[in-house]
Amino acid sequence: MPVQFRGLRAFCEASRTGSFKAAADELCVTSSAVSHQIRALEDYLGVKLFERRTRSIELTSAGRSYFRTVAPLLRSIDDASEEFKCSPDKTSLRVQMPDFFASEMFVPKMSDFSDRYPEIDLQIETLPVKVSAEITTGDVVVVLTGRQPEFPIAEKLFPVRYVPACSRARFECWHKQGFTALEQATLLVHKARPHAWERWAEEAGVSAPAPKQIIRLDTMFALARATEQGVGIGLIPMPVSANWFGGGAIRRLFDQDLVTRDHYCVVATGNSEHPEATRLLWQWMVDSFRQT
Repeated sequence: MPVQFRGLRAFCEASRTGSFKAAADELCVTSSAVSHQIRALEDYLGVKLFERRTRSIELTSAGRSYFRTVAPLLRSIDDASEEFKCSPDKTSLRVQMPDFFASEMFVPKMSDFSDRYPEIDLQIETLPVKVSAEITTGDVVVVLTGRQPEFPIAEKLFPVRYVPACSRARFECWHKQGFTALEQATLLVHKARPHAWERWAEEAGVSAPAPKQIIRLDTMFALARATEQGVGIGLIPMPVSANWFGGGAIRRLFDQDLVTRDHYCVVATGNSEHPEATRLLWQWMVDSFRQT
């Protein structure tokens, strides 16, 4: 399990119970393990989530906002896991995908698969954005790639473009400044695409920005969250981030998008012990997400 996912679980339990010890009891680990996991999550996010006092803890403003966002996602995964618990007459498949695709695309549609195929259990695992064939060991895998995946069965789901965006609170100020805002603001970018802003400027026909600061984040969720929190101007992937824009958490700042060869693709690795169940899951994912 990725470190940030363990940290999310510990963070939500501590937020819910108001105690690292109570969270540790709930998770069957030590209090120091909970504290360490939450500290690692804070380092990972670059924000302080709890005020730690001698005998108590209290969520910070950022911690409360983060809890409101991630708690429903974890509940959805827990509920789905309960539905998909293995029974002797069921087939179990491993599904691997980037965490942002899982939270923003797959989880909201998962109940449809459950209703159609209650006999198929799923074990969902997250992957880094950039993956190699050597670590994709699931029966069905979603990858974000700029070329045709080297798997026996692969289908492009939808292309990805990158939209310059900022928080709702910062929009009016930066929108009035136009492109000069890129010189005044911190620019946010995914670490797998460190030169994305230069490529965006080239496509937009403007000079490459020389911002006061650049922050590279290693997950799309962290990138979207930092943008929503007003840390800076981010290049946000679409359409996978549609809910962030639709809900008004972040707003498009400029009309120009960065168009790339990146596509989300769903592949069947050819290693499954349950080829018919794998075919059903693969086809369901193609039908559910290809028209996004």
